[in-house]
Amino acid sequence: MNDSYFMAKALSLAIRGRFTSKPGVNVGSVIVKNNKIIGQGFYEKYGGLHAEINAINDVRKKYKTNYFSKLSGSDIYITLEPCSKKGKTGACVNELKKYAFKRIIIGTKDPTQNGIVNLRKAGYEVKNLEDEKCLDVNKAFLHKAKFKRPYIRAKIAMSQDHKSVFLSGKRKWITGIPARNDVQCLRAESDIVITGAGTLNEDKPSMNVRLKEIVSNKNFLQPVRYVFSKDLKLNWDIPFFALPGKKVVVTQKKTLPKRAQAIGELSLMHCAKNQNFLDPKNFVKRVSKLNVNNILLEAGPKLLGSFGDENLIDEYIFFISSEKLGNTAKHFYGGQKKINFFGGTQFDIVEELRIGKDTKIVLRKK
Repeated sequence: MNDSYFMAKALSLAIRGRFTSKPGVNVGSVIVKNNKIIGQGFYEKYGGLHAEINAINDVRKKYKTNYFSKLSGSDIYITLEPCSKKGKTGACVNELKKYAFKRIIIGTKDPTQNGIVNLRKAGYEVKNLEDEKCLDVNKAFLHKAKFKRPYIRAKIAMSQDHKSVFLSGKRKWITGIPARNDVQCLRAESDIVITGAGTLNEDKPSMNVRLKEIVSNKNFLQPVRYVFSKDLKLNWDIPFFALPGKKVVVTQKKTLPKRAQAIGELSLMHCAKNQNFLDPKNFVKRVSKLNVNNILLEAGPKLLGSFGDENLIDEYIFFISSEKLGNTAKHFYGGQKKINFFGGTQFDIVEELRIGKDTKIVLRKK
């Protein structure tokens, strides 16, 4: 068993927090002595104790009378560089310095912190594995730190011939239940879920997370639900507005109508226009000022196309059924630009698998 093995164990813990740590990071930690894990922890909720502190506390709980000697000479594995600045909790490097760790092994660097330098100056041996999987589990947070804007994913459910919107209202679903449950997980990971007025008025989606295994966690918070509506021509009585949770209407208008003002936890975000559409670049500029890292776009062809045309989508997540819809449905992309999604020139395929009877393909911008 080597460093990669124990870091993989820490990473599996980090993933356990992916629905509850937002808008924070996913971090796991294990403490190893004599090739045996003696303590473990992960970042369980935003504002809570950090992963390495939970791992130390796990050792303290198991070895009440001799935890200090147990920690002395041990190796601690942390998937993300420990924080060096005081935030919602104290700086983790100060807690780590209380113990004589033999080595401190980091999965990947945190560009917002100076934990590695701090610990090396204190005399600790610190090793950065630069692990790609540790990077990937926090890709939204690291993207925001680097580019100063959230990571935007777009989910598309479509047929084999790339159709996504039925022309008649007789049918709603293109993909099966397993694929739709996977979308629930995508929502649960996100800080914000966005849809458009057309989708909202026609399909009346709730846009919330409903999987019991997720919502039953006391630390889980629903994503904030955003709807783009240039003229506020919305059905204010549908579940999207009636359900509890924060909701935001993105519009060119300055105020909400009286009917909407009576809806709880509903607010307005003013957005500039770009020709006949709300300007997605202006929206991203505004939302980047908020504590938001991860955005999921679940919208019809026009809104999807407005974001895609401006090169604002970092990842496209396709759920593809085996059927062809022909002239009974619209093409999934309604933008002005011709984008070669599956040609390999603009996007890398980072995931491809079967989910039930459907295929999931994830494209990430090069």
